[in-house]
Amino acid sequence: MQTSVSIIGAGNCGCAFAADLASRGANVLLYAHPEHRRHAETIDRNGYLEAGLKIEGRFHPDVSSDIADVVRFSKFIIITVPSYGHEAVLSELAKFDLSKHVVISITGNFFALMARRQINARYILETATAPYASRMQDGKVTVMGIKSIMPIAAMPVDVSEALRDEIGAIFPMPLEWRSNVLEIGMSCITGVIHPTPALMNAGWIETRRGDFYFYREGMSTSVARVIDEVDKERMAIAREFGFKPQPVVAIMNSYYDRAFTSFGEFARETVEHNTTKMAPQHMRDRFIVQDVPYVLVPWFELGVKVGLHSTAIKSIIDLASIVNETDYLETGRNLRRLGLDAASKGQVIETFSAPLAPWDDELRRIA
Repeated sequence: MQTSVSIIGAGNCGCAFAADLASRGANVLLYAHPEHRRHAETIDRNGYLEAGLKIEGRFHPDVSSDIADVVRFSKFIIITVPSYGHEAVLSELAKFDLSKHVVISITGNFFALMARRQINARYILETATAPYASRMQDGKVTVMGIKSIMPIAAMPVDVSEALRDEIGAIFPMPLEWRSNVLEIGMSCITGVIHPTPALMNAGWIETRRGDFYFYREGMSTSVARVIDEVDKERMAIAREFGFKPQPVVAIMNSYYDRAFTSFGEFARETVEHNTTKMAPQHMRDRFIVQDVPYVLVPWFELGVKVGLHSTAIKSIIDLASIVNETDYLETGRNLRRLGLDAASKGQVIETFSAPLAPWDDELRRIA
């Protein structure tokens, strides 16, 4: 592999991706924000990034805290920071001409629609999930699992086969190209899996500080029942926009080549997610402060737009808002922030399905 890739975010996913790409011969630049350099400093101090389990070895990505290096290093920019870090990244990238760049957000969570108003990247892509189940600690990234497929889509949607092949070479698994990034946004199932058990295990989280198995112990029969209800509401919203969604257990089975018959069975038996405890240590963990405002909020508001008042999703949003004393419907990635509050259902679909970038008049003239 001869390509070069810039990765923004030196956390769990960013370090796993850097190790994986380096193991396959790519040139990798790993960017850490100047205020979030803990892992980057450890890598610098050790002189290498160490990986274990599914990816083994010591690797030597370039490490930088200068966003200009990211833009110069590669036309492929992969953003792996949590959704609540997107605004800061976009404000930095907006200083550069990205008209020849491809920006990929992992996981997207409706990133592209917001990003297109701030950066002029030729393509903005979103994935429905992270490629890896991974944890970064003390300069070593432990990769417990690697997905078998990767749902992905682009804005605008006119990605050539040649570019699809280039993008495909970056990922360690086959890409499953979806119709548009709205379909990807409705497939980001962290909103189904994470917030419900985090809230329903709030007492345990606050007293045990993450010292329990989040999947095997935290997702009991009753918790799994609520998760299933949230998932049913997600799928109902997706169907209203013309998609054919799969249940969360089917998606997880496809990611890890399993054959679980229910989500409860998956939670009890998944090896990848029960290798480490994975439970939040507090109630402002990304399982809530990312997956509620950046996933559940846009789902809920898209549902309201088509006449669906998703009571389970709304309940989780309300509980999270009370627990963290934050109005997530107001502060989250709502339709107003996405510029869709006044749009009809048809206009929403048209917005996500545009064949050309709305900022690129030259491309429109060529077309």
